Amino acid sequence: MPASRLWICSLLCLALGAPAQAEDDPQAALKARLARVQALRAERPGDGLLAYYQAMTLASLGDKAAALAELRALKGRKLGLVPSPGLGFDALWADADFQAVRQELAADEPRTPDAPVGLSLPDPKLIPEGIAYDARGKRFFLGSVAQHKIVVVDAKGRTKDFSRKTDKLDAVLGLAVDAARGVLYAVSTNGFEDSSKLARRNAVLRYDLRTGKLQGRLEGADALQFNDVAVADDGSVYVSDSAEGSLWRLKPGEAGLARFGEKGSLRGANGLAVGQGNALYVTLSTGIARVDATTGEAMRMPQPDTVMTGGIDGLYWRDQALFGVQNSTNPGRVIRVALAADGRSITDMTVLQSHHHPALDEPTTGTLVGDKLYVIANSFVGRYQTDGSLKDAASLKPTQVLAVPLQR
Repeated sequence: MPASRLWICSLLCLALGAPAQAEDDPQAALKARLARVQALRAERPGDGLLAYYQAMTLASLGDKAAALAELRALKGRKLGLVPSPGLGFDALWADADFQAVRQELAADEPRTPDAPVGLSLPDPKLIPEGIAYDARGKRFFLGSVAQHKIVVVDAKGRTKDFSRKTDKLDAVLGLAVDAARGVLYAVSTNGFEDSSKLARRNAVLRYDLRTGKLQGRLEGADALQFNDVAVADDGSVYVSDSAEGSLWRLKPGEAGLARFGEKGSLRGANGLAVGQGNALYVTLSTGIARVDATTGEAMRMPQPDTVMTGGIDGLYWRDQALFGVQNSTNPGRVIRVALAADGRSITDMTVLQSHHHPALDEPTTGTLVGDKLYVIANSFVGRYQTDGSLKDAASLKPTQVLAVPLQR
């Protein structure tokens, strides 16, 4: 989930159905969002995340009593819903009653053991969002939002630039290694920057892993804001467009990317994971969708009311389970999501790393390495402003990547 917290809140408005004229009439936009959330709650009355979103919207509308009532109703459900600064509850942040409820919600979730730091990068102004691992070369790739580049970290922890200035990258988000074909895919976008008002750019770049050379640039001519990328076993490349709520795809043998499935059918589309049989999973603002790899038809997977899978940024599949990094519904945590045998519904969820870890500060994505998920713990993407500057740059800390065990 890239860029400023203002962008994140704007994306939430889009995901929950706020109208396009939100900037011109914020109150109307909030009321439209409230109506959308209430309609969804009528369909899924036990969904705690919708209650949380309703509380967030009520807080922005200035209805403190109603907002706190919704939050208090979540106490004891242990859903991991903990308001974070800058994400919808600003109007109540200094309120003592709100802070008391927030602390109670935070205390609901047991603290997991703190995962060890598996990787550290020295540059505090890197602002990484995407990460991928090259098993053959035993090296990590990280994409920089702020510096518009890709860096590589070798087995000894040495960091150097992988991309070149001539590659003309914008903010780098999702990364994916296609080991079978020796390729690194990287999302490049200015969709959340001021520069997009003059010329919007969205592309997926293809690099040769062996030589590091740029092999090609796949443009999304009328995309709004590319985010994540994933590769299927057959070589198909999938890309999420978060601002539009759509998927794009490149099939083997095709010349370029094209929309896959219905335009706008995946509200809040972000992280991507390819499962068994090329089944495609996409994170939404309210959960996880399964997309038919043949038709592109999307279905939000049903889940028990004891499970909360909204707000996931990075998503990964292994052994009939999904692994997700959450960052907008709490200060950050890592979860394992158990799937039914047919992969079409969610049966359970386990917290692998709770929000208590001291390194967590806007975690974004991860990459599977052995029996661990290496997660960018402190991306500081919220410090990146739409004009390309960094807010409070002097207080930034070097990037830490946690090695989170896949089992607890």
